Amino acid sequence: MEKLILIDGNSLFFRAYYATAYLGTANLMKNSQGVYTNALFGFVNMIDKIIDQPYTHALIAFDTKEKTKRHLSYDAYKAGRPPMPEEMAQQIPLIHSYLKYLNLKDESLAGYEADDIIGTLSRLASENGYEVSIYSSDKDLLQLINDKVTVHLLKKGVTDIESMNPKTFYDKYELHHTQMIDLKALMGDPSDNIPGVPGVGEKTAIKLLKEYETLENLLAHKTEIKGKLGERLIEHEQLAIMSKELATIDLYVPLGFTLEDTIKKPVRTEDLIGFYNEMDLHQFIKRIDKKDTAVDTFTYKVLKDHDEISNILKPNLAIHIEFSDYNYHNSDILGFGLSDGTNHYYIHKDDALASIDFQLYLSDPFTEKYTYDSKAFRVALKWLGYDLRGVKFDLLLAAYLINQKIAKDDFKVICMAFNYNQIDYDDNIYGRGAKKGIPSEDIYQTHIAKKAKAIFDLRASLLDELKAYDQLSLFYDIEMPLSIVLADMEYTGVKVDQEELNRQKESLKSRITELEKKIYESSGKEFNISSPKQLAEVLFVDLNLEPSKKTKTKSLSTNVEVLNTLKDKHPVVELILEYRQLSKLYSTYIEGLEKSIFSDSKVHTIYAQALTATGRLSSIEPNLQNIPIRTEEGREIRKLFVPSKNDYQLLGADYSQIELRVLAHMGEVKNLIENFNSNKDVHSQTALEVFGSASKEDRRKAKAVNFGIIYGIGAWSLSEDIGVTPREAQAYIDKYLDFYPEIKTYMDSVITEASSLGYVKTLFNRRRYIEEIKSPIYAVREFGKRTAMNAPIQGSAADIIKIAMIDLHRYIETNKLKSRLLLQVHDELILEVPETEMTLMNQMVPEVMSKAVKLKVKLETSCDTGENWFMLK
Repeated sequence: MEKLILIDGNSLFFRAYYATAYLGTANLMKNSQGVYTNALFGFVNMIDKIIDQPYTHALIAFDTKEKTKRHLSYDAYKAGRPPMPEEMAQQIPLIHSYLKYLNLKDESLAGYEADDIIGTLSRLASENGYEVSIYSSDKDLLQLINDKVTVHLLKKGVTDIESMNPKTFYDKYELHHTQMIDLKALMGDPSDNIPGVPGVGEKTAIKLLKEYETLENLLAHKTEIKGKLGERLIEHEQLAIMSKELATIDLYVPLGFTLEDTIKKPVRTEDLIGFYNEMDLHQFIKRIDKKDTAVDTFTYKVLKDHDEISNILKPNLAIHIEFSDYNYHNSDILGFGLSDGTNHYYIHKDDALASIDFQLYLSDPFTEKYTYDSKAFRVALKWLGYDLRGVKFDLLLAAYLINQKIAKDDFKVICMAFNYNQIDYDDNIYGRGAKKGIPSEDIYQTHIAKKAKAIFDLRASLLDELKAYDQLSLFYDIEMPLSIVLADMEYTGVKVDQEELNRQKESLKSRITELEKKIYESSGKEFNISSPKQLAEVLFVDLNLEPSKKTKTKSLSTNVEVLNTLKDKHPVVELILEYRQLSKLYSTYIEGLEKSIFSDSKVHTIYAQALTATGRLSSIEPNLQNIPIRTEEGREIRKLFVPSKNDYQLLGADYSQIELRVLAHMGEVKNLIENFNSNKDVHSQTALEVFGSASKEDRRKAKAVNFGIIYGIGAWSLSEDIGVTPREAQAYIDKYLDFYPEIKTYMDSVITEASSLGYVKTLFNRRRYIEEIKSPIYAVREFGKRTAMNAPIQGSAADIIKIAMIDLHRYIETNKLKSRLLLQVHDELILEVPETEMTLMNQMVPEVMSKAVKLKVKLETSCDTGENWFMLK
């Protein structure tokens, strides 16, 4: 049997956009070029699932901007709808491009709505014996139901669908499906601004139609209906008749095409893959059926014995190491891939590491090698007792420097960003989630060898791009040597004091339990405090507190912002806030750290070197950079981290006001440079100039101004920070910029450069792409400007501390010291130092850090020592 799928394009498009827009414009999904893709993403997800079923014909219909006969007969038809958000409108062409590559017939017709096209086709198809499935969230289409036509109402994406046929329609409404138009004529439709009969809702309309069957028959007997209802029907008879006309779908539209034109066509696979790649929708590429892709002619050789392995080892090989899990500290190694661009090999881990020649090859600093994520490679080998040296190219780091947004978790995503499509996605090889596993040997061996070939093939073009961007020094002098430093830090790890951990665990658990009891007593009932729904019921129903905010789903919000506004209204709120704070500390840091401790009593974090847009390092597994320090309980967590040996201490050193110093240098800010180089308190000097006083309170405000300026702070935000009116805050900003006039000149020049080039640069030519600055949307454009002002400063500060880490590591290695770098937390470095080296390191760490880069201002470093991290102030 012929099966026709009809899709209401506008309905799906609107659902796709608003389902992903609830977090606000700043959080909308975009591709690496800054093109909004949230609606496209949701739309593709829904279409893919709809057409993932047997069908012979399909069509998707859209409305047009032109007025229809409904608009002409009733001016208020669909009036009052808010205009389409600009970031939604920008995605309309993307939707149609997707449908073109999908080869799904895409139709609209001036003067008619999508419903009319769908209605006409459904009539034609059902009259010709087709089985018809209609997909929409619009109940108007229920009038099209018949024995051959089913309307599938989308409730939530396409995971929650209400399928309506004559039987299910009757079961729900106790009406015949042909009465749907009469039902809508009586009750109206606010979404289309169809008036209906005022005061008649769904229940009343159904009751009337059960008795009178049709609108016409009802109106013929309107005088028999008593009371207000009868009066309304008499008064609004013409309104009801007009409403039925507006609600009736046209089944005889002059389409200009036939059912034969909707026949299923093969997907334009290569075009669709290219489109998905351009939009950074890689998860959809993974779904594409393998049978549509080109036949794989890749060949490689599996090497096993020592002589075979020794014979292929030579300079300038690409070597890839594959892990079974992303945490390479404790992951199995699936093998090594090697390639010289022409010959490709796979070697099992045991065979490779059993070869003395292979071990020597890996550790030879004079034999150049190319790889991907050399840090992970180096750490994994360290755990096995081997070394990796001589790496002169790292695909992950090179791709990251060229454009931070393309360095994703999946190897293929990076390759495709450089138009290289000769390997598969890791998810397609190993699966994901509960389905993740190791496939047959030939599958993963081929995959690993292909990765080695990709590294070799891409190296030359990526180095050319780095050269064109003047980033070779950034690559070779900062990121590549830094990967060695980070590998040593990760492998060294940080010791956790188990006794202190147990003490804090019991203390927090006891306090949380006590808080639970107090909350139950104060609220008068037991409930799940961690459940927003149950908490909302207690606060806003049981205790009758006045809510100040609702979430996007209209449910009562219990987030921190709301709870803070309720603190003075009931004592339970303060208890709940404390409970949340302690519970998060307990689960994230106590339990989280406990699970992360290795057998050596240490945690071995991973520093994500190719992740952030700013160039800063990010710590994961566990995150040691994000331990809270604003509360006493949060600071206590730092007591857990101690030296690895009894005769060692921790040494902490951090740059003083490094971002302000970078701003002074980059903007050539005369007064700021002079203040820093004269060792004046910059915040006090700012307080004197802006507030006329250097009191403790005015210094606090001046500090907020100094650092706020770096982040492009506006008057409103500053007023919130320092507790003044926006007008006063603006006056302070103006006075600040009068004292430091070069700052405004510098900021304006950065914005101009970003608007022209689409990116800004650090002192070391690290680029930060800022697509938002060209957005037609004001709020997004302003966000782009603030980012442009801050990125060169924050990025340069990140580069400076990276250089300091490299210099410190080199100093320690050169002088064969026992001191070790353990942690990097933004502007702070933490080392463990034996007592015998403490005097030396107290002198040399600040000295090395201050000389990392020569600026127009001095780089100042403070230095503290202690028996644990908590003691480092």
